[in-house]
This record gives sequence, structure tokens and C-alpha cells, in this order.
Amino acid sequence: MKELGWNKFVQQRRPRSDLADLTHVNHPAKRLLCHYKHRGAPVKFTTKPWSKRKIKQAQARGPHKSCFEYIDFLQEEFIDMIKKEQWVILPASAVLELPNVRISLPGCVPQRNRRPRWIYNYSWSDVNAETLDLAAKDSMQFGHALDRILREILLSDPALGPIYLMKIDISDGFYRIAINIDDIPKLGVVFPTLPGEEPLIAFPLVLPMGWKNSPPVFTTATETVADLANKRLKSGYPAQPHHLYDLAETIPSPSPPHTPVANLFSGLGYTSKKTPLQTTSKNTPLQTALTAPICRDPCLPTSNKDLAYIDMFVDDFMAFIKGP
Repeated sequence: MKELGWNKFVQQRRPRSDLADLTHVNHPAKRLLCHYKHRGAPVKFTTKPWSKRKIKQAQARGPHKSCFEYIDFLQEEFIDMIKKEQWVILPASAVLELPNVRISLPGCVPQRNRRPRWIYNYSWSDVNAETLDLAAKDSMQFGHALDRILREILLSDPALGPIYLMKIDISDGFYRIAINIDDIPKLGVVFPTLPGEEPLIAFPLVLPMGWKNSPPVFTTATETVADLANKRLKSGYPAQPHHLYDLAETIPSPSPPHTPVANLFSGLGYTSKKTPLQTTSKNTPLQTALTAPICRDPCLPTSNKDLAYIDMFVDDFMAFIKGP
């Protein structure tokens, strides 16, 4: 860093953006996404830069004690994130003079049956409270994703066949979009070190978890992808062949978990089959299972015959289509 300077050092550690070529994208968010691709997400505050005294006080306070309980895990975790071009860790003595440095405190939260989670408290340092709302909050539509999915399923015509569902989780979601190089020092975090070791500061090169503008910046990209995908579906864009098609044909379909044993809604267009009950206790309640309806409630509005829909829940793509 001393040889190259801060900007060239970051460009060397984070050489490219995860955002694809946007040249042929036709969407209102294109200009904003191009800014994130080439400049990174901005971090701007309503307050003046910290004084040297405040920076040293935050650094001296150190991380939450929970970090020292999982210090081996954190060291392994950060080796992986550094290799993935997501974070850098530098000696405090080398970065405290960088312009606009702010230092927040981290913690480590244990999770049942999962590895611990590293968190950064941008609220304690007032980083969140003083961050300007420069992100497009309208992109955060995930609060009603389940409502929209259920509505589309409700409007579907059962006579056209069953509904096939798909869910894809984006790995390292927030870490796919970069932070503006000049603004990275504002999101510094104390990295835990043992007594006698040189103090270290970690800096996110990409959107960090816990910063208030990370969700709207990230969902600006993912909601745009969902919009463009739904536009293609409605325009009849031909589906491209996928390399997993041949593999899927060799995988046998799973057996149904149970056979319907009763039907309480036969008058509403549902069908059922009755089979002998197999119980392990005379107190076992009667279980009821429903098959797909064979007719549609006439009160519902009509929908497209070729139903296909894609929605987003933060970093999860959810899609369904009516099949034969």
C-alpha cells in the first residue's frame, strides 16, 4: 500500500466488478447500476470527518469480547474473504492517517448447528445514523415477496397443470457490489489480535453486512435482474438449453410423501382418494391431505395461460412456471 498508494492498492486487490456488461440493458436502473459497477457504492455522511483523537479512542476500545472466543474461526474466515477480494486487513499504524477513517467495533455471534457469524456494529460508532440515504430504497420490495408469489399461484389455472417452483440463493450476496474506493476507510472495523500482537484494522472492499445502505444498493441489482427476466418471459423470449437438462432426465422423480386419505372440500372442486389409515397409536388424529383442485374459483380474475413468474427476496431468486 505504501508503494502503490491507497487507490492503486485497492484496485490491485479488487480488480473487477461482479456486475456484468450493462451495455444492452434496457431498464430505469441502468444508469445507477453503471455507477455502482465503475465507481462503487458511495459512503457519505452528514457529519465532519473524525478527529485523530476519536479514531484512536475507537481503535483502543477494541472488538467485543465475543471475537476472542472465536479468534481461530475469524482468522480462517478472513483468509478466505481476502482471497475472494472482499476484505483487506492492514496494520493500524499504516491506515490511521488515511483520509476520512472511521473505526467500528465487531462481534461474533454463535449460531446453533452452524458456524459463528462475524458482525460489525456500525450503529455503535454512529456510522449508520450519520450515513446519507443515497441508495434507492424503492428497490427493497422483498417485504411482500411471499404475498406476490402466493397471489400468482392463486391466479393460476389448475387445468393447465401443476406449478413447478425454483429457488436460487446467491452466494455472498452483498459482497457482489463494490464500495467506492475513496469511501472504504469510512467503514473500517477493528480486527481482534492477541496481547503483544500489532493492532489491525479490516476494511470491506464490498458492501458489508450491517451498513444501512447495503440492502437497498444490493437489491437495486437483484430486483433489476428479476424485472428483466419477467420482461423476457412476457415477451415469449425462447428458453436457452441448459447443461443440466440431460442430468435431470436421469434422476427419478421422488415418491409422494403420503397418499390423500380424506377430502373435506369435495364440493369445491377438489378430488381425493381414501386409503386405510395406518396408525401407531389409537390417539393418532385423522390426517387430511388435499390434491390439486380440478376447477377454479369463478370469483378469481383470469390470468395468462402460459404462467411464469420470478421474484426476489433479498438474495434469493424465486421462480415458478405452469407445467404440463
